[in-house]
Amino acid sequence: MLNLFLGCAAVVLIFEYHPAAASILIGICAMLDFLDGSLARWLNAGSALGRQLDSLADLISFGLAPATIMYHFMKHSLTVTGPESGFTIWPLAAFLIAVFSALRLAIFNTDDKQETSFRGLPTPANALLIASLPFVLAFATTGSTIHHTIAHLTGSFTVNLAITLALSFLLISPVRMFSLKVQSLRWKENRIRYIFLAGCLIMLIRFGLAAMPLFLIFYILLSLTDHIIFAAKHSPDGS
Repeated sequence: MLNLFLGCAAVVLIFEYHPAAASILIGICAMLDFLDGSLARWLNAGSALGRQLDSLADLISFGLAPATIMYHFMKHSLTVTGPESGFTIWPLAAFLIAVFSALRLAIFNTDDKQETSFRGLPTPANALLIASLPFVLAFATTGSTIHHTIAHLTGSFTVNLAITLALSFLLISPVRMFSLKVQSLRWKENRIRYIFLAGCLIMLIRFGLAAMPLFLIFYILLSLTDHIIFAAKHSPDGS
């Protein structure tokens, strides 16, 4: 319920032109979403009601809120002139992220095989990637390569639309995405997670706060690589 409340607050902040503050709230929502399952198991308080409430909260925090951030970027990337051209429908394409996040959550709720890995990009990861963009623009060192690149990319409507379409596809794609939940500390079972954490640490040391979007891009690329390797091993002619 706190996740849902903060997600609503994030949407309001974006429409009040505070997307960086909204990105922080989305980050807090992601932490709450990561911890609620563990807390429910620890308290033996898991329930069907909790599962449904979790998805409804995620739709706002990780569906509507990041879609609104993308709407903010799309709207401001368009140069609108003329007394009667103050509104254009094109930025509404950003809300495809909310639509496909809802579909992603519905798929997850009806699939009991997504415990140690996911099929498609998880909505929290998708939301964090989008939320990291205004976060970097607000808090990373101005003039750094990553800051400059993000400012340039988010200033283009075409790029924003391409990001929206790509992420919408990844949300419902059949690609296996690894989960950060661990059952043990053994290398063999958690190799990809250790590689991910080590890579994130290196990027954090090298780029500081500007590394935030790189974490999520690295997660997607690592998952895609793992998916290709897994598919090759389990193909009919694979070893």
